[in-house]
Amino acid sequence: MVVEIPMVNNVEEYPPTVVEILRSLYFSEDPLTSVELKDQLARRGFSIDDRTVRYHLSNLEKDGFITRFGRKGVLLTPEGSEEARALFVFDRIGLSSMETEILITKSDLDLCSNKGKAIVNITAVQEERFDEAVSILKEVSNSNIIVSPLVAFLEGGQRIWNYRVPEGHRAILCLSSANYDVVLRRCGVHVETVATGLFRIQDHKYKGFADIISHSGTTLSPGELLVRGGFTDVMSAVRTGRGYVTAAIKTFPSFMYETVVEAIKNCKNDNISGLFELGYLMPQKYQMSIKDRTRGYMLVFGGANYFAPLVEWGITGALSIASGLFNIQDMHVPQAKIQ
Repeated sequence: MVVEIPMVNNVEEYPPTVVEILRSLYFSEDPLTSVELKDQLARRGFSIDDRTVRYHLSNLEKDGFITRFGRKGVLLTPEGSEEARALFVFDRIGLSSMETEILITKSDLDLCSNKGKAIVNITAVQEERFDEAVSILKEVSNSNIIVSPLVAFLEGGQRIWNYRVPEGHRAILCLSSANYDVVLRRCGVHVETVATGLFRIQDHKYKGFADIISHSGTTLSPGELLVRGGFTDVMSAVRTGRGYVTAAIKTFPSFMYETVVEAIKNCKNDNISGLFELGYLMPQKYQMSIKDRTRGYMLVFGGANYFAPLVEWGITGALSIASGLFNIQDMHVPQAKIQ
């Protein structure tokens, strides 16, 4: 007896034009008008008029997938973002997902002047636990196992990229390690984050990786998986110098090593300091494929380390890694703003 199992593909539930409209909205930071959507679809080979776009938008609004902002255009609702994430799961997989590439491309971060849009990680905590969360962040901000001590806060209902802060919560933003990619891309160096793992710290000394997750076949941030899975003990590392934290392995063409060294030296300041190892050729202990033998490398502490104690202490369970852009000049060290 042969049993046929139906294959489910959400993309097939929608006309191709609707799929492309959802794709445009999902990968857009700002509202899009029907004219802008029509132009984006035309670039992808879909020739439709404004009336057809408006028709599709009307249906998406009835389904609760978009919300209108007058003449500014439309944005995805949380339900729309959830649907789009499922539709475009294969756009988000691997070393250089479309989401990450768009953020890196749109970032205009300039660390020398401390201006521009930086790539941020996001978490949300309930209002009644916000002060507790900030107290922990104050302590972690003084450690050397985070990317940056800078944070920013958003109120319930506010939106950043495709993330909307739940009502009754406040969002906390911190810098992602992907900002190193932004800085180096501007110098002509293409950086790949090949893996993230648990990095062991003992007696305040860096002892090496204990576990590794490759970025090549996942849509989820390995750093997020390690933190939410309960594998880290960042607060112990902060307080006692002993624990497991997240760290990323980034690679670049070895012949660009001098350029990388110069770029890091020029942009070094108190706002970004997660880099703790840099080399011309990747040592065998870090190599994950044959091509790594000719690559330069850098080890960077994970941006998720800043929020890890909030997860470890049950203050939040939600992390969103490299999920938006925020002006770095509007961020601050917790001690500087919180009374």
